[in-house]
Amino acid sequence: MKAYLRRLIDDGVLDYDALVLRYYHKFGLDEKEAVALIKLNRLLEERKRIIKSEKFAKMLSLSASETEELLNGLMNKGYLTITLVKRDDGKEMETFNVDHILAKVVNHLKKQLEKEDETALGRIVSRLEEVLEKPLSSLDYELVRQWVHEEGYSETMIREAANTALQQNRLSVKAIDRILLSAVKDLPAGKPRKNKEALKDFHKLWEE
Repeated sequence: MKAYLRRLIDDGVLDYDALVLRYYHKFGLDEKEAVALIKLNRLLEERKRIIKSEKFAKMLSLSASETEELLNGLMNKGYLTITLVKRDDGKEMETFNVDHILAKVVNHLKKQLEKEDETALGRIVSRLEEVLEKPLSSLDYELVRQWVHEEGYSETMIREAANTALQQNRLSVKAIDRILLSAVKDLPAGKPRKNKEALKDFHKLWEE
């Protein structure tokens, strides 16, 4: 999956620089380390696989010792790895990788999405218990959880379905489930149930 994400960046679909600048502070990196990762990625884009200390120090406007310390810090944190790979002629050459931060970003977004879903689930459960005028059973709660986490129903869709059930005097979670299923069938082809579905699909790809 890391190769897939790198391909998106190489194709211009994702911006490595923007991702680093947006999230570096969440992963214990400082500004100098973030800039270093961006500069290293640009070297890779230019097909420069070897980090030449003196030239890289000039790129960062740092001394050689400061640059060495910075690179060592990135390696110790796992954000920079230097390895040997075989060339087409069978000989080994040095290269480096700066994609670890991409995995960190995806994991962060995944946790954020899960947290948002849990918050939405709590609001939905409260609303349903209000509509039904009783606490949800364990089976009903599991069905509602599936709506949010597996089926991808938006909070708005569920609220509208609950209101419809209330108007029709069909006061049960199963009745609301049938209303939701009917609503999904009536959606125009290709229309997502909620905006976060694309990100969920991306997470599935990441886990493959």
